[in-house]
Amino acid sequence: MKRQSQHLRPFGMLRDNKFLLLLHNISLVRLFFSGGILYLLIVGVLVNHLSLLPSLSLNNIHIRQHISIDNTLHELAAADNAHKEGASACLLVNDENPRIPEWIAYHYHTLPLRSLTVAVDPSSRSSPLDILQRWNDTGLMEMQLWNDDDYLHEIDSATGAKIKRIKVTPDVDGHRIRQNHFINKCMLDFKQRKKQWVLLIDVDEYISFNRIDDDNNQEPDFPVEKAPDGIPTLMDWTWDSSEGVIKGWIDDTLSSPTKVKTESLVSQMEIQPGGVVADSTGVSYHLRDDRAFRDLDALDQPPEPMPTLKYVVLTDSYELCGEIFNDVYNEHGDESWVCLTVDWEAPENEQKKTNIFHGGYVVEDLQQRKYFLEKELALWPKRLAVEDAKDARERLPRVDERKTILDVVKEESNRHGYETMGPCIMMPRLRYGSFEVQPEAATVVAAPGGIDPKDFVTLRYRWHGAKGVYAYGKTMIDVSQIPTEELQVEAENVHAPLSHYCPRQVWHYSPQYTTSLFRVNHYLDSFEAYTYRKDVRVELRQSVDRYNTLAKEGNHSMDTEGSHWLQEFVQDMGSENAKMLLAGVGSFPRLDWSLSKILWGK
Repeated sequence: MKRQSQHLRPFGMLRDNKFLLLLHNISLVRLFFSGGILYLLIVGVLVNHLSLLPSLSLNNIHIRQHISIDNTLHELAAADNAHKEGASACLLVNDENPRIPEWIAYHYHTLPLRSLTVAVDPSSRSSPLDILQRWNDTGLMEMQLWNDDDYLHEIDSATGAKIKRIKVTPDVDGHRIRQNHFINKCMLDFKQRKKQWVLLIDVDEYISFNRIDDDNNQEPDFPVEKAPDGIPTLMDWTWDSSEGVIKGWIDDTLSSPTKVKTESLVSQMEIQPGGVVADSTGVSYHLRDDRAFRDLDALDQPPEPMPTLKYVVLTDSYELCGEIFNDVYNEHGDESWVCLTVDWEAPENEQKKTNIFHGGYVVEDLQQRKYFLEKELALWPKRLAVEDAKDARERLPRVDERKTILDVVKEESNRHGYETMGPCIMMPRLRYGSFEVQPEAATVVAAPGGIDPKDFVTLRYRWHGAKGVYAYGKTMIDVSQIPTEELQVEAENVHAPLSHYCPRQVWHYSPQYTTSLFRVNHYLDSFEAYTYRKDVRVELRQSVDRYNTLAKEGNHSMDTEGSHWLQEFVQDMGSENAKMLLAGVGSFPRLDWSLSKILWGK
């Protein structure tokens, strides 16, 4: 008891000789080792979390060692007049250093990417600072490294000043809030810097031309405007992914359409406006292009005096919300945000429930009060006719033609009008699985010493899933055409950030695969890479069963056209410069560590 009572005393009450004895008993080796480790840890935290500083142009960051860059890159930067007019991108990362070198180099070459803002998730155990610094030193790109302080805040729409910090919870909902605020604040920054096109994809995604492949690589059928003989047309239809069925109305008699639900579909590849699907009973249906059909009778003005709703959205609770003007019922001021409760069971409402948000229609609330939903055709790009889209896809360059994504955007805009391309280009995604292929011989020969082409996902994985079935597309947005106030608030989601500028089918935020000129290739990568990131979805990312399921979905057929981007990148940059810029690609060093284990072995 006496020994115990001494240890319970305040430390300062120990006798002097006991205090000295206590110090003497501490191993000097352990003390020196612990202090050294603590010093290194503090330095490491400071280096790896320089993103905790305010928004930085990397020109102002001094790192420990200056990277040696020969004159080839400086001469290339000076001669590259297009680099100021190239595309920009926004990346939110979390332990993505093994992927970032390939992602930047690929998009520098193919987009062409010339400005990049990277935000680091607070849970990340590593920082991309050194990778970004390499590029910044070349003069070829403008880099920024952000942290939460740079974008998690509300903005005063009148002054543009930060007025309130936004709190984010450490869960999936918080992650989505962080994504949505980063996307819009990043686009706002690029708009203020006079940039134009901004790519919004993840670091495991790569933009590509959506070329029409040969017969060995199955393509979804192109949509048709009229149903083939003997096949009924489903109108005002929706895809229920939970049941694997489509619900809609048969237009057997226009005065009294019949509500139907298909049986389970044989294939999801044809689920698109104008597609023809077959269910498990052998019955086929033509899916009407409801947006195009509704546009034929949409009104430019209300048919009689009534309130008008703009920027209309449907909430999860099925309320119809928007900015109201000329409110003669409740006298809300113009631009007030209001929500209506609509009787969706009424046939005139239920039938067009999913298609009215393009505007030009009158709806009634539960009190039978009428409201006009403003037509928003001017905001959404005009859809290319099927034949025009097919011709455009057939014109898309092959991998060895050296044309960039922006080259094609400009060419097709000049051919069909800017409104067919912007201000928001929605792109379908294509999942790539885990089947590996050997890189082409020419790519292996071109790779500089120390760089293995098998470390590049774009060269290692060429097996992908079925086309046209991957929900949730991604976007590239012309921020010069977006009003500033639209970017001062939280984005709707990462797949369609600006709901009134990004046209999509509302059931899965993805455009038609067959009529899209570009697509986003989404790489699953190896299980090691899949489990590397420790974010809020860590349980899903550690699941072998989930990985195997995704791998199976991504192993439908193989690309018949190889990729030459690495060969051309090395040729442009020079072997040593390419090696420097690609250092660390595909290498997954262990990041897990415990302070107590390092110091005390526990």
